[in-house]
Amino acid sequence: MEATNKKGSDRRVRMTKMLLKQSLIELMHEKSIHEISIKDICTGADINRSTFYRHYNTQYELYDEVLEDITKDIGEIYLSCSGDDYTAQTFLAEILKYIEANRDTFLVILSGHGNVSMGETFNRFTSRFIDSENTSELRVYIIQFIAAGMTSFIWTWLNKENRRSAEDVALVISSVMTHGIKRSVNFARAMQERNNGSQ
Repeated sequence: MEATNKKGSDRRVRMTKMLLKQSLIELMHEKSIHEISIKDICTGADINRSTFYRHYNTQYELYDEVLEDITKDIGEIYLSCSGDDYTAQTFLAEILKYIEANRDTFLVILSGHGNVSMGETFNRFTSRFIDSENTSELRVYIIQFIAAGMTSFIWTWLNKENRRSAEDVALVISSVMTHGIKRSVNFARAMQERNNGSQ
């Protein structure tokens, strides 16, 4: 009986936290987190302020947990794609599918309304695909370049209503990382021409 009660309690906590996070993300589409009050979040979630304070002290703690959830999810995707049968392209495609499924959240995070950039998360995961034995300054530059490019690309991609599939985009990005920009531009052009010809 005690286990059943605990399960029900855990479910209620998860639901409460989910509603608070959804409310915060919706509000952050309109204004910066610094302009959002706890009262605003609770009103949007239809939850009492006392319940909010049972889980978080500030709106920043709530937002930090949103980012922690994403980092954890990306880590789990990475682990699921770390076998011999998987490539950087597979990992990218899975990450992009996850990002697209959580489009509202990522549009907020990548906008100026969040107080933390996702750049650090992309840095960590990008570094795992780039010669982990090499700790040189140039390696750091390469990781920063790719992570910054990924952040900018994701923002642009998510803002397109008729965007290309995660698989198509992952193919082009992995081509950039593997073969260089010039070859990838030619590859993307040929891919576009092939798609235009099949319509």
